Amino acid sequence: TLMRGFTTVRDMGGMADGFKRAIDKGLIEGPRIYPAGAYIAQTSGHGDLRMRGQPHSKETGVEYSNLQRLDIIRLADGVPDMLTAVRENFSNGAAYIKIHAGGGISSEKDPLHTIQYTPEELEAANRAVRNWDTYWTVHAYTTPTVNQALDAGAECIDHAHMVGEKTIQRMSKDGIFVTSNLAAMSKDILKHPLYGDPKNPQHIKTVQFMDASENFAKWVKQYNIKWSFGDDLVLSTKSFFRKHVDYEKWYAGELFGNHFALKGMTSTPGQLAQLTGKNNPYPGKLGVIEEGAYADILVVDGNPLEDLAAIGADKRWFDAPDRSIDVPSLRIIMKDGKIYKNTLAAGDSPATALLQPSMDTLLVGNNKYPELHFCLHDHDHSSHTNLQTPLVDLPDLP
Repeated sequence: TLMRGFTTVRDMGGMADGFKRAIDKGLIEGPRIYPAGAYIAQTSGHGDLRMRGQPHSKETGVEYSNLQRLDIIRLADGVPDMLTAVRENFSNGAAYIKIHAGGGISSEKDPLHTIQYTPEELEAANRAVRNWDTYWTVHAYTTPTVNQALDAGAECIDHAHMVGEKTIQRMSKDGIFVTSNLAAMSKDILKHPLYGDPKNPQHIKTVQFMDASENFAKWVKQYNIKWSFGDDLVLSTKSFFRKHVDYEKWYAGELFGNHFALKGMTSTPGQLAQLTGKNNPYPGKLGVIEEGAYADILVVDGNPLEDLAAIGADKRWFDAPDRSIDVPSLRIIMKDGKIYKNTLAAGDSPATALLQPSMDTLLVGNNKYPELHFCLHDHDHSSHTNLQTPLVDLPDLP
């Protein structure tokens, strides 16, 4: 992850806290991690991934689901269970909370249109989260599910592709953050063996999703939504997922233009990280260039404002060649002032004169572009893991 230029990550549920602590202590190399703890989901909701026929632990006193035993998923029904689930996640190191509030595509038990959780359950979650001075986000695609979550106090929506224009306007007015995977909107998603096979229930949901999300990109840009780059394609191998991340970068630029896409990979996620308030595991500043901010620097070949290939974007997806974790155009990777990768030759002339000791920034510089062009945040999602490097804001362009 770090070798692909991701210096800070937002895990969207299921990652063990021990991995984060091992990185923070310097035992292994990796990015900073903002963990959400276990997914919180209702019975028969998007996060209920028990096999059909597996009994509920409340009925038997035995937990049959490995995902629940490993604390990847936490089923909670009713206000008391919701309060317990939120507090249990915080006890395990969560920086914020992720709740499944509507139907999903990869799951089988919940139709895409379903509204998950009641207002009372979500309002209870909101009260518990606010007591920890942080925020909660929801998995939600549709107008009813998004609005119910916003009414209860959610400040971030993951997905939101299928909402109507009035809901987009509401999110813009209220400053709601939206993190969305865009590649699922591409017709190429139907090449995936799970989502493209008409025999699978996920195929029907995928087609419904694609039909209902045709205006999403236009409205996000039109109403200047606080959009963050994200990618989410479960049930995929590591090799394929690298291709998916590269395609997501390219597709973001294709839909929004490179400048808007890059702002969604930089300053906006930096603002989102600050919503963790006093519960922030990394209280130093992200998204600014100033003394005391985290010293994360990427030096790349090329100008991503012109071509996102400079940060590893690839318009090929399923037909892209396999690659290693390395992105050759990322020449220097620095986190917290420590250089983890440096492939600059002695004769290269990047924008080294612009490097500062304390900043989160991407420098774009080589013999053709020897200046600082902008700063990069990226946001990857591996088994529902969002990777971020929140950095400095981009200036408005004419």
